[in-house]
Amino acid sequence: MIPTFKDAVSADIDKVFLNCDEFAETHEIDGRTVPCVIDTLLTQEGGDAKHIGVFVNQTRIHVRKDRIGTPPGEGDHMEVDGVVHLVRSVSDEMGMLVITTETNRE
Repeated sequence: MIPTFKDAVSADIDKVFLNCDEFAETHEIDGRTVPCVIDTLLTQEGGDAKHIGVFVNQTRIHVRKDRIGTPPGEGDHMEVDGVVHLVRSVSDEMGMLVITTETNRE
C-alpha cells in the first residue's frame, strides 16, 4: 500500500519535529516528561501607568496529542517546567496539539 500524505506527516512528526536530536527538547508538562517544541514571546502589556513594567510571556507549545493525556481547554491552567500557565487556545493539527498559554511577569 502506498503511504498517504497524512502517513508521511505523522512519520515526520516523530522523526524530525519531535526528535530531541534534531529539533525538539524535553520539557515537563503537568508532571509528564515529553518531547515538544516551545516558542516564547515576551511582550509588555498595555501602555498606561497601570501596566508599566508588566510583561506577558506568551508561549506556544507543540506536542503530540497522545503524549500529554487529556488535552487542556481554554481557561485551564497547566504547569510547564514548574511554571503555571493559563491556556489561551488549543488546536489539533494532524495529531499535534498547538497550545498557546500566557504567564505574567513583573
